[in-house]
Amino acid sequence: MIFVGSAVAGESDPMKNKLSLRIMKYSIALSLVPRIGSRNMRRLVAAFGSAEQVMRAGVERLTAAGASLRMAQEIAGGATLERAMGIVELCERTGVRVLTDGMADFPRAFAECPDAPCVLYVRGGIDFNSGKWLSVVGTRNATPNGMAAAGRVVRDVALLYPDAVIVSGLAFGIDKAAHSAALQNRIKTVAVMAGWVDDIVPRSHYYLARQLLDAGGAIVSDMPPGTVIDRGNFLSRNRLVAGLSEATIVVESAAKGGSLVTADIAASYDKELFALPGPIGEPMCEGTNMLIRSNKAILYQSVEDVALALGWKRTAPEAPGDRMAQLSPRLQQAYADFPDGARLDVERLAELWSVPLWEASSIVGQLRARGLLAVDPYRCYYKV
Repeated sequence: MIFVGSAVAGESDPMKNKLSLRIMKYSIALSLVPRIGSRNMRRLVAAFGSAEQVMRAGVERLTAAGASLRMAQEIAGGATLERAMGIVELCERTGVRVLTDGMADFPRAFAECPDAPCVLYVRGGIDFNSGKWLSVVGTRNATPNGMAAAGRVVRDVALLYPDAVIVSGLAFGIDKAAHSAALQNRIKTVAVMAGWVDDIVPRSHYYLARQLLDAGGAIVSDMPPGTVIDRGNFLSRNRLVAGLSEATIVVESAAKGGSLVTADIAASYDKELFALPGPIGEPMCEGTNMLIRSNKAILYQSVEDVALALGWKRTAPEAPGDRMAQLSPRLQQAYADFPDGARLDVERLAELWSVPLWEASSIVGQLRARGLLAVDPYRCYYKV
């Protein structure tokens, strides 16, 4: 595990907590059955009422419900139950949330997606059913103009809609630019992984992942621990990127690429799709220009285009005084002790606040998440 996180608080009612763990165990166990896939799992759960009832159904009933004989035998054999319980225990120990279809916290946006996962692993406490969710994707081989364009898109969204959440895949290029711009403009951002939530790919983006968690975002995946990441995982990951948001914006893409796959998936979900036009003859704009030319995507010119298509209403920005009032006394004091105009790294802040380094990092993360501190390229923090 590469992230240290406190365990997510369970239900205060022991009986409810026990029931929740039972649902998690059987949902995870069913999702681990080889070759079952999201569509089969959803169909079987709909037929039997719950993942537990599917696991207990028996071969004859499962085949009658449409499962292949081999799949029915693997489900009825119950071989995945032990591994599922191990995953539940790992998630409890390391602070990873397990969300299953039907839970109140499960993303409602997935209701429009027939192949959406039934089990979602989440590091971070973000509310999937609050705010305005927007996916920003594009090529890994982004041009400087493309990176700048992704930053402008996110900045403009943040200025008008501070409750927006930016979703992307934490890859090089446009993904990284989108996540970074969200952090710079103090809105939440969510990274979707092709493997387990703590298996950051590329490894060089570990610190970016840490930043987005500290700022109130999340890392999500439908892949269990121990997943071997290959090309197929990235293609599967794209359906989560498209499914979590109300709309997807493709910033830059060659004639072929993963972002075009995401665009096709978003269109198949009847989600709004936008693309930024680029110069004729520019290889990294062939894909976006094709999306616009074929009427698959709406020409993106400004954030108002997205707002009009989605019916978004402006949200009033939260005043600094309002953010201060929501802080605990400890955080209010830490902010008050931070010298105006100063730029301090975490080590100096730990000395200033007379706390251990890990606690100073936690305080900084909470103040940044509320838009009260920002960070410069040298990892020094300052008051906003």
